[in-house]
Formats: sequence, C-alpha cells, structure tokens
Amino acid sequence: MIDPHIYALKDGGISLADLCATLGIDAPEGSFSDVVITAPASLETAQPGEITFLANRKSADALETSKATACFVTEKFAPLVGDRHIIPVITSTPKYHLCEATRLLVSEREDGARIDPSASIHPSAVIGPGVIIGPRVSVGPNCVITHAVLGEGTTVKANSVIGGEGFGVVASPSGDIASVPHVGRVVIGERVLIGSNTCIDRGQLGDTVIGDDCKIDNLVQIAHNCVLGRGCVLAGHVGLSGSCVIGDGVMMGGRVGLADHVNVGDGARLAAFAGVMHDVPAGATWSGIPAMPIRDHMKLVAQDRRAVRK
Repeated sequence: MIDPHIYALKDGGISLADLCATLGIDAPEGSFSDVVITAPASLETAQPGEITFLANRKSADALETSKATACFVTEKFAPLVGDRHIIPVITSTPKYHLCEATRLLVSEREDGARIDPSASIHPSAVIGPGVIIGPRVSVGPNCVITHAVLGEGTTVKANSVIGGEGFGVVASPSGDIASVPHVGRVVIGERVLIGSNTCIDRGQLGDTVIGDDCKIDNLVQIAHNCVLGRGCVLAGHVGLSGSCVIGDGVMMGGRVGLADHVNVGDGARLAAFAGVMHDVPAGATWSGIPAMPIRDHMKLVAQDRRAVRK
C-alpha cells in the first residue's frame, strides 16, 4: 500500500483506455477499457483498482493471491492472467510500462515531517516531507532521512542516507535504459542502531523493513524491498541486493554480499566475505564465494592447500 502521508495518488484515478493511450499501447477491447485504475502495485499485494505486471513464468505463482484489476503482461503469459480474472494489458515490456504508469499515478506530497519532541536531530541533518520520527530517536550530522518511519529509540549515525531511491533500471521498448521509480518507504523498528555512511533504500512498491533491535555497522548497503527480522547484526561493508528476506537473529560478518531475492533463515550465520547466491537455511553457518555450508567450504580450502604443497 502506498503511504498517503508521503505520496499522493492521481485524483479519481485514470481509465484503462486513457492510461494505455498515454503509454502508447493498445487498450483491452470492450468495456474493460472503461475500468478505472487508481494505483500501481506489486503482483503479490495488488488489490482491486490497482495495476501490476508479470514478465516471466517464475513470478506467475503470485497470481494465486493477486487481486489486481489489470496487469501489464507479454502476449505469451496473457492467458495466465486472464484465467485469474485480471485484465491483461499486452506489451513487450511489462515492467517498463508499470514504471511509466507509476509516474502518472503517484506523486510526492510536501507535508511536513512529524518528529517527536524527545527526538534529537542534528542541525545539519535533512529530514524530508512526510517522515515520521518516533520518541528518543537520534539522527547524527549530515544524515538524509526521506520516505521513512523511524521507531522509538533508534540511532542513525553521521552521513547515513535512509529512504533514498533504490538502484533499479529497466529497458524501454526502444532499448533505452530508464530508472525505476520507487514509491515505497523505509520502516525502521525500535532500538535499531544504524552506523555511519550506511544507505538503506526505500521500496519500489512496498517497504524496506528493518526489525526491532537490529544493529547495523558503518558502510552497509541495504537495497530496496529488503526485510530484516528482529535482532539482526550486520558488520561493515555488508551489501544486500534488492528484495532479500532476512530472518530473526541473523549475523553477517564484514563484506558479506547477497544476491537479490535471497532468503536467509532465522539464526543463520554468514562468515566474513561470504558471497551468498542461494537461500540459507535457518541456523546454518555459511562461508566462501560462492557461499556454502562452512564445513564444505573448509574441506575445499584444505584440498586447495594440499594441492599447493605438492
């Protein structure tokens, strides 16, 4: 759901026919063209009146729960969408056209930030419109906080950027590369520590979430739509790609890197420099590049050492 305190939706929405005409694509035939579209949404969370996209079969399982009214989709996958009683809007570039629809339907508000009187905000910090800062929050020098909610007792150290636009690009029908608009938030829980020079990007559609009691070191990058559970500890130079889901109590050593859409189970441990390409089970300890269970990695290291000695 798009936060109405930060973003404004197009008043009255826009008919599917007018939306398609503005985007330069064919509208569905018949009465479907008169349907009103009010907002963009992800495939999983879309509700009636909202439009989403489907670009590949890997994402098709999300159709089971989607309640979208319409969906940008390639001709190949249009029958899958129609079978779920969602209006297919045919395009060769579904994600690009959802991005363009987002620009038409969503704009930023200029409402003032809501800052609890007990919060301590350094005079050099920049607090954007619509930001909510809870009790006893501390924001250090030269921080930039936008599109975000900060829970009670959270500390953000110097030079960090919370709620900036994430890194996302998409190809247009002509092949040009366009930036993906981000209309989500960063939602930070209570008693979270965020070190200096750390960046946490807001969600593209939906939120980036940092759970209560997480401790995040300096120089950490958390990309759009990541979700961290309670009590996670991330050492310096950790980098999480977009849409990673991290369970409760996960610990990551310095310079751990995660590929996008990786899930890490509760209580897992990732050793320094681990390059994680696949989901990590709860309670497991992984290391290496590419990361694997630490026993397997140590066996490979031992084999390499023996080979060098020969």
